[in-house]
Amino acid sequence: MKLNLRKHIVALSLVAGLLSASAAVTLKQAKALYVDKNYAEALVAFEELYKSSARNKRDASINHWLGVCLYQTGQKDESKKYFEYASTKKVAESYLYLSKIAYSHQEYDQSYSYMEDYMNIMHDGGKDVPEEASQQLNAARAAMSMYEHVEKIAIIDSIVVAKKEFFRAYKLSPETGHFESSAVLPYEKPDSLTSVFIPENGDRMMWVGADTIGSRLMETSRLLDGTWEPYQQITRDLNLNGDVAYPFMMPDGITLYYASNGDGSLGGYDIFMSRKNSTDGTYFQPQNVGMPYNSSYDDYLLAIDETTGLGWWATDRNQIPDSLTIYVYVPNEVRENYSVDDPNLNSFANITCIKDTWKEGVDYSEYFDRLAAIRQAAVAEEPDFEVELANGIVYTSLDDAKTSEGRHYLEQYVEVKDAQDSAVAQLAASREAYASAKANEKTQLKTRILQLERSVLTREEELKTLKNNVIRAEVKRINNH
Repeated sequence: MKLNLRKHIVALSLVAGLLSASAAVTLKQAKALYVDKNYAEALVAFEELYKSSARNKRDASINHWLGVCLYQTGQKDESKKYFEYASTKKVAESYLYLSKIAYSHQEYDQSYSYMEDYMNIMHDGGKDVPEEASQQLNAARAAMSMYEHVEKIAIIDSIVVAKKEFFRAYKLSPETGHFESSAVLPYEKPDSLTSVFIPENGDRMMWVGADTIGSRLMETSRLLDGTWEPYQQITRDLNLNGDVAYPFMMPDGITLYYASNGDGSLGGYDIFMSRKNSTDGTYFQPQNVGMPYNSSYDDYLLAIDETTGLGWWATDRNQIPDSLTIYVYVPNEVRENYSVDDPNLNSFANITCIKDTWKEGVDYSEYFDRLAAIRQAAVAEEPDFEVELANGIVYTSLDDAKTSEGRHYLEQYVEVKDAQDSAVAQLAASREAYASAKANEKTQLKTRILQLERSVLTREEELKTLKNNVIRAEVKRINNH
């Protein structure tokens, strides 16, 4: 105990010394913080060392350590130049970090190339390859193999929505079915990522629940008396040693789409497809649906509406805080992939610009009209807002308020929410413009994106506060009645 206390006191003294303007940082001090994984404090030390002399700027180890500190404190893009310099001096671990950065930007070919360099250096030095590096190599290799099967689809729109209950933005025809929240389940409500899929006739429900080793796909059927039979786990074979989320069953009752973060995933959740054996009710080996649907981020809830001829899926690859992008596309009757020699393959796989996915000479106006009609009908049906009170009551109109104080906060909530929706839309448009902007335009767009991101985060907190104010003002009055 005394040794641990002494170590703690020494560490605090060292940090205090580093933050002192008069203190001179030594390499030994910086490395001590680094070894203890105090990356934020080590970053200050290595930055001071790096700036202190031209010699240190040429030191491969200092460049690498500085890069790691930046990477571990969330400044991954800023760390890249330091890893690049260290890699020129054959610092093996810098190649590993460069591979991770490229992978996060969906530059899978570059990610794999960095791992090849890493493996060569380790092999030449007779060193063992750590498990982390093996996993990164396998991930990059799997992503590269998916480049051979990038489906040629036409994406006609992208919609940025709040991540919470994003499935409500999916506007499917009645024949296809619909999604509900877990509140509709006549059982204990699951905590895992899920929506409840209900087919057209409403006699079945499919969702995700938990068992002893993770999340599992569940389903139940309605009995003749209107009650629901005990739910059953579909099969463990669909989990692929991971968790599952967001199921969707095609009207044929055979083709199942769902998300999993287990084996075969590029990173986070990927969309998989399996088919049901109509003879015994089991499911065949699931297949990753590939690109452009999947990425190194979370991708889920693929739904195909055969009535409207439109498909939907969601992703957080654009990294907008607490939001998802939903892509609407035209599904193929028979899968057609891009040539692996296509010079724009990377752009198609990662959806750099949705207009680039349109086939030359093809008129998509019919699909645009269908989507516009769907949205118009949805606007007419949906409330302007939803505020769920603690006792399960949902307010969808200012007139729902029972107190003048509650109405006051509701009015503020609506005003802030309108501004938030506008900011999210502008952020999505700015990000899309940035992807295809010229170098001299990107600086201005980057500033605009950062401003919008800050405003979105600020309003998100403001909306939470206003919602809590509404609940406090209204719940007591409701309970009294």
